Amino acid sequence: MLNIENIGSIVGMFTNGRQIIEAGEWKHEKFDKQIYYVFKIAAEGNGVDYNRAHDIVLARKKGANGSYQMFNMGLEAKTTVDVYFESIKKMTDLNFFIGQCLHKTQTWYTN
Repeated sequence: MLNIENIGSIVGMFTNGRQIIEAGEWKHEKFDKQIYYVFKIAAEGNGVDYNRAHDIVLARKKGANGSYQMFNMGLEAKTTVDVYFESIKKMTDLNFFIGQCLHKTQTWYTN
């Protein structure tokens, strides 16, 4: 299971022009009872569509291809990014993957 030390140190960083305002663990009680990391992204502008607040989720359990899955809550099928532990050893690297997920979210809203 994926464990990232000092996960809270990513709070306050910006990715894709949006600020990460909260980071922590969340347990999905109803679906699979797994623990996930959740990164809350601040709303901006009019707060509608892509400008609303977003929850970016990082699964702590490896998928079939040996990677972890990161996605925007509610848009999983369209925003999933594969993340490998070797790729996220620093918070700046983790921030990069959150940005990729937000970019896919923005693409979904504009198309």
